[in-house]
Amino acid sequence: MNRNEAERQRAFTALLRSPVLDRHTHPEVWPLVRVHRGKLGEWFAQRLGYRLVVTDSAARLFRLPVDGAVVAPRRFRPPTRRVLVLAILAAAAAEDTEDITTTQDLSDRVRVLSTHEDVELAPYDPDRFAERTLFVKAVHLLVSVGALRPTGRDDEEQREGWAHRRDAIGGAYEVRRELLLRLVDPASLRAALTGGHDGGPPHEAAARIGLMRKLVELPVVLYEDLTDAERIYLTGQRHRVLTWCAEMTGWVVEQRAEGMALIAADEADTDLPFPRVRAADFAALMALDKLVRTHGAGSLVTADDLGSAALEVRERYVKAMTNDLSSGEAVESAARDLLGALDLLRPTGEPDRWRLTAAAARYRDPRVVAVNAKLNEEGEG
Repeated sequence: MNRNEAERQRAFTALLRSPVLDRHTHPEVWPLVRVHRGKLGEWFAQRLGYRLVVTDSAARLFRLPVDGAVVAPRRFRPPTRRVLVLAILAAAAAEDTEDITTTQDLSDRVRVLSTHEDVELAPYDPDRFAERTLFVKAVHLLVSVGALRPTGRDDEEQREGWAHRRDAIGGAYEVRRELLLRLVDPASLRAALTGGHDGGPPHEAAARIGLMRKLVELPVVLYEDLTDAERIYLTGQRHRVLTWCAEMTGWVVEQRAEGMALIAADEADTDLPFPRVRAADFAALMALDKLVRTHGAGSLVTADDLGSAALEVRERYVKAMTNDLSSGEAVESAARDLLGALDLLRPTGEPDRWRLTAAAARYRDPRVVAVNAKLNEEGEG
């Protein structure tokens, strides 16, 4: 692999991980995006149906829907609806501020904005601690997408200080108007207003884009989840698909009888690495192993089955349970949420019933080297 190829792969995977990049937040990757933006834009547009916008100071990747759907899974434990609403109001308020604003200034403006009759939202009340806590999360969300840039300290302690009224103005932020206005671009707005049903790509292109999105965005692609058109495209173009994946990412496509998975070279390249060395992942891993050994991958499991597995984990590994996992249904809840996000435990549509997907067998029989120190398992990716 030559230098240009390695740089393009690094820029491509960085944009997948962080759809907003600029010279301040990603100083090492930003020059690579700028240099290779032509090829990157071609890859995203032709192979994934995404829109990449690169300006003099920032890059933004828009995951446009096809047939009303976006394949990329939701973030694990995403912001609540109220946080998203407050972030949208704060973005609107920031457009009218000075170039430098503060948490308190934005809060004051959002309070006024939320009371307008045409807004039709529950008014924002900064006199309530719960609302202030949600508002600092909303401001942090705008920071994460590049619309605001901290001019000084911006950490959990500082945000908590403003929420508790120990800090009068909160953080200070530069309003980055270019990225603020690119929170939504014309193509994204049109796709949102039409539900992604505005004609879309031709039939073969839709099959190609759908297949490539699933390979790049999902933990695993089961053949049963492909549409007929995607299955036909894969049958005829498997070599091309594998070549594209390797060219764009440098990762390896693992092929099994049930499906395929694009395995990231480093856990930093995925949004939800598993298992990490932490109690919640350990508990979820051991609960999954219990379910797989008892029922087998592909089987249906119930809430009682999951509860029984969680109880065994809590009783067997008492010393590994942190305070937040040692009581009630905490282990069960953590396992359900995490394994669901990884598509190892898939909802069936019926209440309290899930299916263990084929990929769950990959995590069977984990070997515990030292609880709370290091975990290892056969086939870990």
